[in-house]
Parts: sequence; structure tokens; C-alpha cells
Amino acid sequence: MSERTRDERISILLKLLSQRGELKVCSLPAILGASGATVRRDLAVMEEKGLIRRSYGKVTAARSSAELPVSLRHSLNIEAKRRIGALASSLIPYRPLTLALSGGSTVRSVARNLAGRADLTVVTNSLDTAASLLSRQAVEVVVTGGHARPLSNDLVGKAAEKSLRSHRFDYAIVGADGVSLETGITRHSGSGASIDRIMMEQADHRIVVADSSKLGRTHAAKIADLDTVQAIVTDSHADPALVAALRRIGLAVTLVVVPPSARK
Repeated sequence: MSERTRDERISILLKLLSQRGELKVCSLPAILGASGATVRRDLAVMEEKGLIRRSYGKVTAARSSAELPVSLRHSLNIEAKRRIGALASSLIPYRPLTLALSGGSTVRSVARNLAGRADLTVVTNSLDTAASLLSRQAVEVVVTGGHARPLSNDLVGKAAEKSLRSHRFDYAIVGADGVSLETGITRHSGSGASIDRIMMEQADHRIVVADSSKLGRTHAAKIADLDTVQAIVTDSHADPALVAALRRIGLAVTLVVVPPSARK
């Protein structure tokens, strides 16, 4: 089994803290499969980023959500996101179209693959998505107003919502923190979920992109029910039973092949 990266260890700790409230530092090497020195360095990074508080041999979460900062999310499941981005971008026909793209590291990968398309107008609330689209100076990019969420580099709030409602989209491509048969498409952030919901409501075709780690999970903020989505693009490490169940309810679920050695 390959050694976990720092971002993977931080993700594990944040999830455990959201479930338990606090953790004893002495238990962390065994939980993470890492040395005490490695754990201390991880905790120092987390404290510097404002993710945790440390006191008397214990750590507690500095905030209630287990949502990772976008700077950490970009380095998780890199190969899966790269391949999902390439496949999802191929679903967009070659003709003049207007797209809505949300934020998130997987949608950012889609944006990179669309960046050379001079036939597209893309509306986004994500500063990272916009930057990826502008890399080739071909796509016409429209960025919503709103105020920035530091965790995601996305613009949210009334101004962003009003901007999105002034458009009609041929396609909306959104990311997700959770995809569940019971609860549908969900996110950590309520304000982020509201933006994604409007994008989907204003679109003729709706595609969700999410690596397999998001399938089967549920988070607090609902974006949409599954029956409002036409397609989900994920990777080959997704639970086969869940994929089969999603297909039975009429969803087009596409799996990109990711070798086990590339699952980081």
C-alpha cells in the first residue's frame, strides 16, 4: 500500500474531527499510518491554515465543516479528475453554445479541456475555473459577481445568483461533494449549493462530474435530486452496485478507467 500524501492525511483528520469533535494527538500516528514527526508537521500545517486548534495533547476542528480548502483538494485523486475532465469535455457538441461551469477541482479539469474552444461562452462563479478557461484565450468567459468563499475560491451570494438567472445555458457542468441514491447531489456549503442549483435550473442539459470518492456520500447542502440530472461522469473505482443502481433509475453514468496505481 502506498504512503498517503499530506493532503490525504489532512482530509482524513478533518473528516474524523467532524465526526468526533476532538482527537488525541497520541492516537494519530496509528490512525494515519505515519510517524509521530510526520503527524506533528501535518498538525502544524493545519493550524497555520486555520483548520484546527491544539491544546493539551488534543486537537479540535476550528470550524464545523469537513470541507477541505481548495488548495488541498486540487492534489487529491489527480489522475481521476484529469480523465473525468477529458471525458466530460468531449460530451459538449462542437457548435456555438453557452455553458455554466461551477467551481471545484474536477470542474477545473473540465475547464482546462474546454479552454481551446472558440465556439463557447462559459459563465462561471469560480475564479479557478475562469483562470483555467482563460489560459488559451479562446473561450468567451463571463464571471458572476458575488463575494468570495476563501475555502473554494468561488463567488456566492445574491449578486452571483442574480447574474446566473439572467442567462440560459445549453449545458451546466457542476461538481459535487456527495452523490447518493437517498439524498441526491449534495455539497458542504449551502451558499455553493444554491449557485449550483441555479446553474442546473437554467440549463437544458445537466452533467455532474465527481470522482468515485464522492459517490455514496451525503453532505448538508442539497443541490438537486438525481432525476434532474442527465449524466454523471466518474471513475472506475466507483462502487459497482451504486453505479448499477444509478443506471437503473435512468442516469447515464460514464466511468473513466483509472489504474489502481494512479489512485492518489
